[in-house]
Amino acid sequence: MAAFVLLLVVVWGGGFLWFKGGLKPDSDKKSDKTAQADAKPSESAAPSSPTAVPSAEATYAGKVSARDEKKAVDINPAAVRPKPIALPPVASFNMATFNLLGSSHSKSGGSSARFGPGVQRLNGALQILAQHQISVVGFQEFQPDQRAAFRSRAQGWEMYPGLSMGRRAGENSVAWRSDTWEMVRPGLIPIPYFHGRIRPMPYVLLRNKQTGVQAYFSTFHNPANIGGDMQRFRTEATTREIKLFNSLETQQIPQFVTGDMNERSEYFCRVTAATPLLAAAGGSNSGGCAPPKPTQIDWIFGSPGVQFKNYVIDRGPLVRRTTDHPVVVTSVTIDALKFAKSYDPTAPTGGAAVTP
Repeated sequence: MAAFVLLLVVVWGGGFLWFKGGLKPDSDKKSDKTAQADAKPSESAAPSSPTAVPSAEATYAGKVSARDEKKAVDINPAAVRPKPIALPPVASFNMATFNLLGSSHSKSGGSSARFGPGVQRLNGALQILAQHQISVVGFQEFQPDQRAAFRSRAQGWEMYPGLSMGRRAGENSVAWRSDTWEMVRPGLIPIPYFHGRIRPMPYVLLRNKQTGVQAYFSTFHNPANIGGDMQRFRTEATTREIKLFNSLETQQIPQFVTGDMNERSEYFCRVTAATPLLAAAGGSNSGGCAPPKPTQIDWIFGSPGVQFKNYVIDRGPLVRRTTDHPVVVTSVTIDALKFAKSYDPTAPTGGAAVTP
């Protein structure tokens, strides 16, 4: 009986120790090596270095003050933009070519006496310029009495050569609105007229007062077959004119040609074949000459790069009372960006330009 009690105490004591974790089954036991490995912390878990934590009493020892540290900071500052570059200006205006019918033709006993004196007809010419808002015009058959009347009656207009160089030189003159244009440089070229007699004919560099844009304007009157065949003199006149046109084109400034050339397709084809100029009336000379229709003897040409529009051949009642030619009018736009030397940004500008 005592042995049984002893056995019961041993069994109960062992179970109690197992329950408290003092004893484990063999399957849960680990070897000493495994237990040592579990007890050793892994290298990756160990911190590489301790992190310093400043104390509350630490002070900033750098060069930036505490006040500066509190200033707002622009996290994404805007880039500094370059100043805008101003584009060269654009000038728009109306121009014309106008054979006034010289006073000598319309005097009593003249070939065109029915038109009346040239000085009287000048009032009609001024009305025509005003109706079309012309700011530059090339005149032909502009005789001395007509020029004198123009100077006295045409307020706000200037002309070259006008009366400045004698009787013959001014019969072909360029005139312009003085509130819109100013003369930069004048020029004359000797052109054969009737029977080869030389007449100086003008080309003028003008500057638009509002925009500063510059352009050449010229006007010519080649001889008609009156009193004989003048073809050889017209041919020589055209040759000289073409030489001038090509010379002016090299200056990279736009040019405009006006005139009574007394030739239709012949003049158009020669000029457009030998120069880069374009007719305001249209037409082409690429792969063969194709003159504009209708083809006039009164012409306006311009440099490539200028824009022509609103081309008009005015044969209205006022024109028919004033002269024996139509008045040819066109609107023009010059973009100085297309002509390297047509605009001087340092030149003073001012005044109100008359635009179409």
